[in-house]
Amino acid sequence: MPSFDVRFIKTVCDDTGHEHRACQATFTLDAGSLTEAAQRAEADFCRQKHVHDWTIFADAIEIRSPTALMRAWGG
Repeated sequence: MPSFDVRFIKTVCDDTGHEHRACQATFTLDAGSLTEAAQRAEADFCRQKHVHDWTIFADAIEIRSPTALMRAWGG
């Protein structure tokens, strides 16, 4: 089963008005697909933050498959 790194990202502005991406949480999990990885990470994030909607704390989700990256790099 593939492994996925899932990050929850919030875009915030600094005192000069420049936007920065802040990671709110990271999960590494095994899942059968990107969709399953996103769903499981969303559920874990909501449980961790005690909320019903992850978008309260984050604007976006980034999903990467380290195993796919290693194959692409010849590993």
